[in-house]
Amino acid sequence: MSVEPNSVIEELGDKGHWLRKFRKAKNLNTLQLMVSNAIDRHYKTPAIAAAIYLAECQRERELEQGRYLDR
Repeated sequence: MSVEPNSVIEELGDKGHWLRKFRKAKNLNTLQLMVSNAIDRHYKTPAIAAAIYLAECQRERELEQGRYLDR
């Protein structure tokens, strides 16, 4: 079974995809490392970089509110 490149780009461009990944971070330092790594890999694609940024912002708010797990 093969995955089409367009569907992979669409998935990576989805904020929810990155938010699920970033919810593994239990503190801001870990989150920053995860975001930095993701941006290093996908900085050439603006839609993916934007999704990463939006997910990072939401996860930072969740950490400030004390939400650690995906509910």
